[in-house]
Amino acid sequence: MLTGNDLGTKEAGRFSFREPVASDAPSVLTLVKRSNSLALNSGQCYLMLCEHFASTSVVAETDGELIGFIIAYIPPGRRDTLYIWQIAVASHLRRLGLTKKMLRHILARHNLKSIRYIEASVNRSHDPSFRLFQTLAKEGHCKMDQLPALSATLEGSDSSGEEQLIRVGPLDPVSKTLIGRRKRAYAI
Repeated sequence: MLTGNDLGTKEAGRFSFREPVASDAPSVLTLVKRSNSLALNSGQCYLMLCEHFASTSVVAETDGELIGFIIAYIPPGRRDTLYIWQIAVASHLRRLGLTKKMLRHILARHNLKSIRYIEASVNRSHDPSFRLFQTLAKEGHCKMDQLPALSATLEGSDSSGEEQLIRVGPLDPVSKTLIGRRKRAYAI
């Protein structure tokens, strides 16, 4: 089990998790390009995100290869909220629960004990993202609210994206540890 005192690389099966560093930016950019569904930012942007938001983000590796990431931050004035900017997992490793394991790794950090809500802006047409947040709410024994996204208020914004703000919570210390745990089947 990951605890709040785990600061370095931790194994979870064959994956290891750690805070991103600036040198991860090219690999993060490559994963975004290969996703074919994420908004692409500049290489400089990913460099800054890996540096400035390392304490609230995570990268996943296997055999020295970066195979997933979550870039997240705490919005100003909302110390109880973790806003997820982007998530990507290598296509051949999707549907293994890696995203939830990465998120649990972030939430276990001592400096993030005050997090009670997880938010993200999600495109309504992207079913995997909605399923992820629905599962987080179910596993964390809390609710998922859907609100208009901030981008909807931008003049001249592309309405075809139909982004929604997803808010999962409130999370408590126990519910944070339940996210991403595999359910065991018991024979009777």
